[in-house]
Amino acid sequence: MGLVQEPNDLRFQVNPQAKFDVRAAVLLVHAGQLLATVNSASGIALVPGGAVKFGETAAEAAAREIHEELKLNVVPQLVGIVESFWQQPERTYQQLIMVHRVTLTDSQKAGLVWQEGLEGEWLPFAKAARVLQPRSLAQFLTSGDAIRHLVDHHTE
Repeated sequence: MGLVQEPNDLRFQVNPQAKFDVRAAVLLVHAGQLLATVNSASGIALVPGGAVKFGETAAEAAAREIHEELKLNVVPQLVGIVESFWQQPERTYQQLIMVHRVTLTDSQKAGLVWQEGLEGEWLPFAKAARVLQPRSLAQFLTSGDAIRHLVDHHTE
């Protein structure tokens, strides 16, 4: 779930201080809860996903990432697009996040197997809305009829 460069990732170093990437994010929901990894130091929650690869659709990337991270075969539904901008001390980031959602069955939830080195927890939607990064992902937790487009500058 980190920013690791792999072959064919749509990640670009724009200049020494700026990076851009295209990401597929997947909101795995079950009974009013969201599956996420939570950083114990910062409290920030991230959802499964990763870089879209060259020649791959966002839906293919979302399904691949869920299989790699959780050994789960699903067909994620595109629910929105987030343009995400944030700063770190030495670098500025911009992401185009293709947001997908999957509502898991009880048996799918019970069968999740995390990739070695990853671990997640189920967060009630109210808590997820406070700790998700980017925060705008919380607006996609419940079903909607239309694909939505949001811009998130990571300001509170």
